[in-house]
Amino acid sequence: MYRKKSILFVFFILIFALSACNLPSSAPTENPTPDLALTVTALAGGMAGNDTPAAPANPQETATPQFTTTAAFTPTPSVPQVTVSVNTNCRTGPGVVYDNIGALLVGQVGTVIGKNSQTGYWIINNPGKTGACWLYPQYATVSGNTANLQEYSIPPTPTPTATSTPTQTPTPSAPAPVNNVIMEMTCPNPSHSGTLKWEDKSNNEDGFNIYINGSLVASIPANSTSYAVAAAPGGPFPGGIASLFEVEAFNAAGKAAKKSVSQGCP
Repeated sequence: MYRKKSILFVFFILIFALSACNLPSSAPTENPTPDLALTVTALAGGMAGNDTPAAPANPQETATPQFTTTAAFTPTPSVPQVTVSVNTNCRTGPGVVYDNIGALLVGQVGTVIGKNSQTGYWIINNPGKTGACWLYPQYATVSGNTANLQEYSIPPTPTPTATSTPTQTPTPSAPAPVNNVIMEMTCPNPSHSGTLKWEDKSNNEDGFNIYINGSLVASIPANSTSYAVAAAPGGPFPGGIASLFEVEAFNAAGKAAKKSVSQGCP
């Protein structure tokens, strides 16, 4: 307020000075010239306008910056790795015809060392073992750069193990009959003693039965070809009476037909 009054005082002094300069040499007029009045009015109006403080300019609204959350950086493994959603067998090749030599279980992480683009199988280090194996891809999830993995060729399918044909056990059969039975008699001899001989025609007999006049008198071992007759049953025999001598091969399967000869002393 004090400043405004000082300015008005200065302006009035200035107006007064201007009025004094504009006075003519003749008698003074009572009213100031119109131009001077307009000037004073204008100055007064200007001073009056300055009496009202200017309204402060509205500050421009500044938008609050929105902060974008930066996603956490997940490093890509330099060596591709694989996990499975189901326990998966690992074989020597791509298919069930190949031997199963390992498995990748749920929760385990396998190291991928190769691939076969034709079948989609992954070749990994055999978990918990030495060497590599082929992993069925259906349940597998691989992370990492697989572009530079070695391309594996499909190995030959395993040669099936030959199943040995069981040796057929021959059905036991009865031995073949003997042949060429002869009786070498010792005469004159009322007991009809001598040596009974024959040819062995089989290789599966367990022995031979010796019969004289229909009675079994002895059983002798296999491969025998003679039997010493001490005395024929039913003697003594008069001259000219023949006795019947028989040989029969046998085994567990049965008996061969008897072969015989009749012989006596004259």
